[in-house]
Amino acid sequence: MDYGIIINKERLITDDELPKKLIAVGINTHPTISFEGETNEILLEETAALWFNKMVGDFNSLHNNKIIPDSGYRSVERQERLLKYYYAQDGEKAYTYVAPPRSSEHHTGLAIDVAMIVDGEYTDDITGEEPEIKELIENSYKYGFILRYPKGKEQVTGYVYEPWHFRFVGLDLAKEIHETGLALEEVVQLKSKKGFKL
Repeated sequence: MDYGIIINKERLITDDELPKKLIAVGINTHPTISFEGETNEILLEETAALWFNKMVGDFNSLHNNKIIPDSGYRSVERQERLLKYYYAQDGEKAYTYVAPPRSSEHHTGLAIDVAMIVDGEYTDDITGEEPEIKELIENSYKYGFILRYPKGKEQVTGYVYEPWHFRFVGLDLAKEIHETGLALEEVVQLKSKKGFKL
């Protein structure tokens, strides 16, 4: 699998790019919306899942407040159902906060949203100011993950700052992104230039 793949509203995922093997990294005990016939398992592509479990295990062994998986792989069909659901609620406004089918990074199985257990209570109200989240953002590259939509890169990524949304890109690419401070789009674009080395 291409761990540097970029999926967005301009670059839709193809059937061949969908993950071949998914592994559960948790159960979503607080789903925002559940549709009939769906599981609450939180899934990631197999290599991403292994590294995510290691990362979260290492971090949680050091902190009282726990980082937990909140949303992982999302099928194209689920994305269609989500958009239809929110469109029925908000009309055209739904397109401002729900990615159209095939344009969500969650289709890759490489994207994971995190939540926290704080004082025994679940919260997905992640601001980026939590000490544990700050530490996760700073050190996730050691596990092949990056903060996918960092502050100050909105014009590059097309998304607002999301301190809860991490993306597996592999150890080498994550290290390059960490060391350069560039967004995934910028690094991929630079690498595509013939003979360019970071």
